[in-house]
Amino acid sequence: MKIMIASDLSENSLLMIEEGIKLARQLNGAVWIIHVVDNTSQYSNYAPGLPKVCNWEEIGQYAIEFLTRETQKYGNVDKEIVVRIGDPRKEIIEQAARLDISYLVIGTHGKTGLSHWVMGSNAEYLIRHATLPVIVIPYRRETH
Repeated sequence: MKIMIASDLSENSLLMIEEGIKLARQLNGAVWIIHVVDNTSQYSNYAPGLPKVCNWEEIGQYAIEFLTRETQKYGNVDKEIVVRIGDPRKEIIEQAARLDISYLVIGTHGKTGLSHWVMGSNAEYLIRHATLPVIVIPYRRETH
């Protein structure tokens, strides 16, 4: 059993990783934790002060270090960290297919209104377009 957990490096995604690890333990499965550094321009159009070009590789390296550090406590589960650069929606679906993932675990941010419209909803897109079962861990407002 292969489980992919999509992380955006937020505090809520750490709770989501914990839930995905619990599922992996129950199913005696392995875990792939994926973070996609979004290098698309979809957000910069709405924030004129946001630089159009960043050091994507440096951000990717930070993601690897962060996820490695934050998941050390789950040493008893077979896990891999995958960091890609690109469009999160496409990369997550492509990597899940390439790795023959059984379940995709994603989370929500709890954003509504304008912030939801501007940022879009990766979770909603993945639910609609993934060809594997998607488990959604809801945003937990009480933890923030």
